[in-house]
Amino acid sequence: MNDASKTNNPFASLAPDKALETFIMGEAISRCLQVLAKLLIADRLSQSPETAEVLARETSTHAPSLYRVLRTVASVGVFREDEQGRFHMTPTAELLRTDVPNSMQPWLVLRGEEWHRSSWNKLHATVATGNTAFNIAHDEGLFDYLKHDTDAATIFNKAMAATKGFTQAIVDAYDFSDTRKIIDVGGGYGSLLSAILQKNPHLQGILYDTKKVTGQAKDGIEAAGLTSRCEIIAGDFFTEVPAGADTFLLRRIIHDWDDEKSIKILTNCRQVMNADDKLLLAETIIEPGNALSPGKFYDIDMMVMVGGLERTVDEYAALFEKSGLTLTNVVPTESNMSVLESRPK
Repeated sequence: MNDASKTNNPFASLAPDKALETFIMGEAISRCLQVLAKLLIADRLSQSPETAEVLARETSTHAPSLYRVLRTVASVGVFREDEQGRFHMTPTAELLRTDVPNSMQPWLVLRGEEWHRSSWNKLHATVATGNTAFNIAHDEGLFDYLKHDTDAATIFNKAMAATKGFTQAIVDAYDFSDTRKIIDVGGGYGSLLSAILQKNPHLQGILYDTKKVTGQAKDGIEAAGLTSRCEIIAGDFFTEVPAGADTFLLRRIIHDWDDEKSIKILTNCRQVMNADDKLLLAETIIEPGNALSPGKFYDIDMMVMVGGLERTVDEYAALFEKSGLTLTNVVPTESNMSVLESRPK
């Protein structure tokens, strides 16, 4: 049984007023990081330390304002200012570079976009009504919005693709040795499936996503040298899921949808599964009680942007049961994601 009083809260040692002040001003840190990410400051400082004046000339920005932004993030360990006023990289700042596998730069750029921020400004309306904040702000859902705003779609897709660290963590954590053929349902451009196939040369794969996405995935599959081992199929997982695989993988798909739609997707998978097949979900799990859990923060993001939700292990188990499946294992990874394994009932 979980003790709801237990917590790993790093702010517990702060006085109440200091803790609350930190939370209130946390938005300032996030906004400053968004600006620096868009200006590619980490890429520039990775070459050599520089002053705000030099960086301002390189980025056509206002030096005093840029300095104040850099000074603020340096105070929390993102970059470091020396006695000569030059800013240096730190381990945290390394994650803002665009040329590292687990870069968070695209995520910050995404969160700094006006269409993204305006959705968060409607959080109070979501709490009042239960309606999705993005829909309230834009009069349509996120995925419909991205169909006609190509600039937003490009930024969004770059952020979604910036999950190489998560990808490798899944590949390293889960044992695919007893799998013969795997289908990545809603697999996007195929980065995860490619990594799995490359590590497991005995596997065959199917990449399944919408026609628009799969049309762009072909080049990546070819570049990875996997054309002979990976079939690309276009379709809609709300309508059907292709048969023929013994392992069905869905990474960060179910968290986009409410229970009804999630059960529809899972049921479509179950209908083409054999008794010995398995279905894997790669998702961020919400820890119970008062534990500080990344899933709780991502859950609010899902509520605001798409009306989806992150879930606890028990909640995922309930979804499986309603879809003709049974949770059989939960495999943690080195990232904040876990692999939930299920099999037909």
